[in-house]
Amino acid sequence: MKQINKKGKNRYFHYQKEILNTISETASFIDKNYRYVFVNTAFNKFFRKETEEVVGKKINELWNSDDFEHKIRPAMEKCMRGKPVFLLFEGLIPTGENKILEWNFYPHRNSNGRIDGLISTAKDVTEHKKSEQALLESEARFKELNATKDKLFSIIGHDLKGPLNNILGFSELIDQNFDTFSEKEKKQYVKLIYKSSVTVTELLENLLTWSRAQRNILTVSPHNIAVYFTIEKCFGQLIQNALQKEIRLKNNIQPETVVYADEEMITTVIRNLVSNAIKFTHRGGTISVISQSSPEQVLLGIKDTGIGIAPEIMSQLFKPNENHTSLGTEGEKGTGLGLIICKDLVEKNNGKIWVESTLEQGTTFWLTFPPQKLE
Repeated sequence: MKQINKKGKNRYFHYQKEILNTISETASFIDKNYRYVFVNTAFNKFFRKETEEVVGKKINELWNSDDFEHKIRPAMEKCMRGKPVFLLFEGLIPTGENKILEWNFYPHRNSNGRIDGLISTAKDVTEHKKSEQALLESEARFKELNATKDKLFSIIGHDLKGPLNNILGFSELIDQNFDTFSEKEKKQYVKLIYKSSVTVTELLENLLTWSRAQRNILTVSPHNIAVYFTIEKCFGQLIQNALQKEIRLKNNIQPETVVYADEEMITTVIRNLVSNAIKFTHRGGTISVISQSSPEQVLLGIKDTGIGIAPEIMSQLFKPNENHTSLGTEGEKGTGLGLIICKDLVEKNNGKIWVESTLEQGTTFWLTFPPQKLE
């Protein structure tokens, strides 16, 4: 009877092997000790292994040991407890290639109903998953481009129109009432015209830079830059704005601090951030530029004593589809475009940008750039 039962089991296992050999997916039978007992022809072909190279070996002898311990073994142990398991596996396969597999494990029961191993099937979905990822990235890029276009139209239609109308309106008032206005009134209107002109100039510069960045025609030409002098240049361009609000500009960068970046781009970034800080800092406040250097990177911080940024707004600051234009401490207007440009330019120079802020205590924008490149 034992011999008959053994023949029956062998015949049953033979039929199972025949069935597994007909499917196009890789299939194998693995015992409770995680040893290969059988592999089908699709397994041989996909993993480029002959049957005798596989049968009798443990899984961790063919697969990466870390992948086995952290991905494969936990799934198999769950299956050995009687539940089919699906595993989306990404990692090195026995051929040495990096693949994405849809891996299924099914508990195998003997004639007594006890689990004596599992049947494993796997399907290569690497190209499919890459296509899915490319489609998702394309969709995200399309949404970003749409948001960029909407932002551009919003700026042209609203933010640019406002200051231009101010310039036109105040100029007309002066022209029509030049002889009747007092010197004080004339100075007042000229000052308003100047403020609006500064806003338009800043906005046009940002629009041109942004447009070039979006069309990928910005050429990054990095070289070693002494950041202290770049800060001084930006302060010189913005000193009039700072003086009008009695704001102190402090350059705390060490003269020997050097970064490897595009000088024009880093100047645009710092100018935008300091300009923003002036808008949102109270009269009599302070704006400081600080730095920390390491062999891996140079960290710059533009720190103000201004009104701060609410937590729910901080996470949205660098997104073109979000519009967080706020008035400065004395009614100055912004478009939110400057921060988006800063992010683009910093990342083009292999750096990062982020913000830390506390309401009514101030804000610090942090930037990283590669350190000096030794010739």
